[in-house]
Amino acid sequence: MPNDAIPRMRTAPKIVAELKALDPESEVTEHFVRKLVKDGLLKVTWAGNKALINLNDVLELLRAGSDRPEAVQPVAEGIRRIDERRAVWR
Repeated sequence: MPNDAIPRMRTAPKIVAELKALDPESEVTEHFVRKLVKDGLLKVTWAGNKALINLNDVLELLRAGSDRPEAVQPVAEGIRRIDERRAVWR
């Protein structure tokens, strides 16, 4: 069985440590890795309370790059009227 067939599963802090070992100048942070997971760009395997991420998937995603996310449009523009009956003033 080739070594590439075995997934290199790591937690977010260990992913960052591995990237820093490969590239000490790397700007990748734990927050960034967790955001990639939250946004659905990286798959996670749960081992109890630990979220394990495949290091090979992270490297592939960083090589391929991703699009800049769209800016979130505000739900309401300007000042909203407050119904005086519902406002609680004491």
